[in-house]
Amino acid sequence: MEPADLERELNELQQSTRMRRSVDGFARAAFEGFGWAVLAGVCGKLVWDSPQLPYFFYPLALLDLLLLWDGIRAYSRARADLRREVEELRRLREVRAALGIDPPPAVSS
Repeated sequence: MEPADLERELNELQQSTRMRRSVDGFARAAFEGFGWAVLAGVCGKLVWDSPQLPYFFYPLALLDLLLLWDGIRAYSRARADLRREVEELRRLREVRAALGIDPPPAVSS
């Protein structure tokens, strides 16, 4: 490739790898998972202790399911973001080595 093309790709990769969206996604999934666990405990305690379920149990159970669904969705999106980020960082290292900015990676035997 031409050095100008490599420099252009380097600039694009530097801009795209600057922000790590996967970290925010994993944090969101962890917070929602914790909220789901607490709310599931509350719902379980209501079911266990109440001879007749209170009316506020059903909205709590719905909220609990929504937290679980959104936590799983955030986790899968964060995994996809992480795979994309790892690939972009690998390509960034290759471009930097091709331009002579970084030394080429050592070959292990």
